[in-house]
Amino acid sequence: MRFRALRPTLRELEIASVAGILFGLAFPPFPFVVPAFLCLVPLAVHVARSADAGEGWGPAARVGAYFGVVGYGLNLYWIAIALLIYTDLAILGYIGALLVLVPVAAATVAALYAARRASRLPMAIVLPVVWVASELLLNYLSDLAFPWLPLGLAMAKHPLFAQIADLSGVRGVSFWIAAISGLAADAWLVRASRRAVVARAAAIVLLVAASAAYGRWRMTTTVMRPIAPVAVVQPNIPQIDKWQEQNQGRIIGILAELTRERLARHDARLVLWPEAALPGFLQEHEDWRDTVRTLAASARTPIIFGAIDLVFHLSGRYDYYNAAFLADSLGRVGGQPTYRKTFLVPIVERVPFLNPEWFAFLGRYFGGYGHGGRPVPFQLPFGKVGVLICYESIFLERSRAYRRDGVSLLVNITNDAWFGKSIAPYQHEAHLAFRAIENRVGVVRDANTGISEYVDPLGRVHGATELFVPATRTYEAQTTDVLTLYDHLGDWLGALCAAATVAAIVAALRRPG
Repeated sequence: MRFRALRPTLRELEIASVAGILFGLAFPPFPFVVPAFLCLVPLAVHVARSADAGEGWGPAARVGAYFGVVGYGLNLYWIAIALLIYTDLAILGYIGALLVLVPVAAATVAALYAARRASRLPMAIVLPVVWVASELLLNYLSDLAFPWLPLGLAMAKHPLFAQIADLSGVRGVSFWIAAISGLAADAWLVRASRRAVVARAAAIVLLVAASAAYGRWRMTTTVMRPIAPVAVVQPNIPQIDKWQEQNQGRIIGILAELTRERLARHDARLVLWPEAALPGFLQEHEDWRDTVRTLAASARTPIIFGAIDLVFHLSGRYDYYNAAFLADSLGRVGGQPTYRKTFLVPIVERVPFLNPEWFAFLGRYFGGYGHGGRPVPFQLPFGKVGVLICYESIFLERSRAYRRDGVSLLVNITNDAWFGKSIAPYQHEAHLAFRAIENRVGVVRDANTGISEYVDPLGRVHGATELFVPATRTYEAQTTDVLTLYDHLGDWLGALCAAATVAAIVAALRRPG
């Protein structure tokens, strides 16, 4: 490929920049709604004109690539901040993320061109289909999977419009937003005809009204029942202190003190500690076990806590896992199978596709975590509890598998301290609204430095803590007795969109001229 082919025209750069900036403003913590519906419009208008004129795939892919550079570059700047805690090569992690996401963005816009060129269908149809197919791709890229910013995430703080997620997961909300964007693009393309513009505006109003009506119906008719009061302990341990061996005694002391204060209120049937609350191998610290046993047994209250699980093999080698353990109400640790994290953060927890031992010099816990097996929920007196560690909350299929396994409550334990004071904690937390709605189950989140909270089965947030302060809370968790259409059928919409997109690409390749 000649480098000249990568050089955008001024018009292409303007389109990609406007779309990318709007994409950057579409997600939490920004309170805006409109950018989510507008960010794809410049791309859709440009691609429609290009496809109708038969200008070729190259310019479309080029605009998509620069859109990815701007949009993902703005949204994911925090990766460089996060990785800086582990290595001075942090900027390479940020660049690595863009090297995965930018080609996907380029391929998405190129596929949009193909779909329009092959079908001549309105952008109101081809845009949501192709965009949702791209989200599915990002969800299933093996070790590179990073579905961090589905378009539907923009509605996380607007539960009225997020309720359709119980039909098709967050993918359905992304489809809805992209369809509205496609209608707006179509209206612009036919703006010379007042009647055509009015028809498309009416369709937008109808789509918004239909989603609001469905949301209102679900929010007024969904029957929720109490399951158990669940307490969270937010110790607020700075990331720079967390993995220093000399701080281990102080950290367990902070956790124990906050837990005793909360248990003294006798208002919880389960206590949560964050991801890697105990910063090291649990097997190497019998004193940690003793502390957790004593706390759980003295109050007859089980504790789910994060630590590193070490597993030795007969060959003498070992694997270690980001894990969650249960100390039951009798103080027993290990009476139920340990939960080991499956979806690992690329580079930080697992270097993709390479032998993690090659990177041991970068730090004891850098890039070498093992993948956990099939998740087994913890069985507690009030029901089954499914654990999501850290960013496993962004993979909708994990929560669905738990729900189909009879889980009544989801808990997300995480350590967002390494995100620093960036937009990442807000983006991360926002996903839980969809996990709650998709499965009609309550979710309790316990984060080392915040945001800790409870999300009810309607996706509404309760009792969110502030960032970077120690805190405890007890939430009255709820659940429902229904399995949603999404629970039954899974990612059916994503699969259909992927199939349609592949068909469009094949048709475009076979089309002469």
